[in-house]
Amino acid sequence: MTKRWGGYTKPLIVDKRTGAILDGHHRYSIAGELNLAQIPVIAVDYLADESIEVDVWPSAELESLTKQDVIDMSLSNEVFPPKTSRHRIADHLPPIHVPLEVLALPAQTTSSLL
Repeated sequence: MTKRWGGYTKPLIVDKRTGAILDGHHRYSIAGELNLAQIPVIAVDYLADESIEVDVWPSAELESLTKQDVIDMSLSNEVFPPKTSRHRIADHLPPIHVPLEVLALPAQTTSSLL
């Protein structure tokens, strides 16, 4: 998502049980800076879905990482350093483009626009 593209081209990935952001922390922060009322999200059952894999980036300071580690950190007041966790689900997401103007509208008014 960039202002240059005029919208979000990749949704956030969120655990549906806890609300923990698994992928898209930067996009979430930008949404706040842009005062967006909505953000595209895909909710997943992170711990139960075996097709979702988590690994560490080669340059990360950690040797290994579990899904529970990711949930625990996401729900705490701390954060992993950038490029620590890498989720495999993000490689299989369909492309999207949701205009910033649509995301600025309250949720109940957008369904008729999409």
